[in-house]
Amino acid sequence: SFISIVILFINFLYDKKAPSITLGGSFILTDQDGKRFDSRKVNFKKLIYFGYTYCPDICPFDLLKISKIFENNPKLKNEVKPIFITVDPERDTINNLKIFMENFDQSFSALTGTNEEVKKVLKKFKIYVKINKSDPSDENYLIDHSSLIFLLDKNDNYIKFFRTNDLKEDFLFN
Repeated sequence: SFISIVILFINFLYDKKAPSITLGGSFILTDQDGKRFDSRKVNFKKLIYFGYTYCPDICPFDLLKISKIFENNPKLKNEVKPIFITVDPERDTINNLKIFMENFDQSFSALTGTNEEVKKVLKKFKIYVKINKSDPSDENYLIDHSSLIFLLDKNDNYIKFFRTNDLKEDFLFN
């Protein structure tokens, strides 16, 4: 009958799930001490910020904000690993990361890698990156990029993201 066809159609529609967007996941890069960093071996939640060391203002300010949260809440260091991932592996060498990170909380891991390794991670997190070079020899270029902070669980599953303005002292408990 017509009614049973309508009911079947409605049930069919309800069975279809909205496409889910997957963000995050596991990754392997190199930290500021030159050691391989495998996110699967970090048994904490992960708070991930993407940026670059040559950024004139926003990235350092955001990292300072995250650092303050960890400094003001030392217990967080037993639950959450703050991670900085470069969007500029060309200039953000291990040594440059090490020097840059001296300005921030010591619990941070700063990560870089080959262009391909970094691109893979940027793709997993759907990070927008635009390098603004006037010519190929320009070494003082700026980079436009997504400015989000991601929270992953211990198994690298995406929990949520924050804009830096949304990041509060109690972010972990919301």
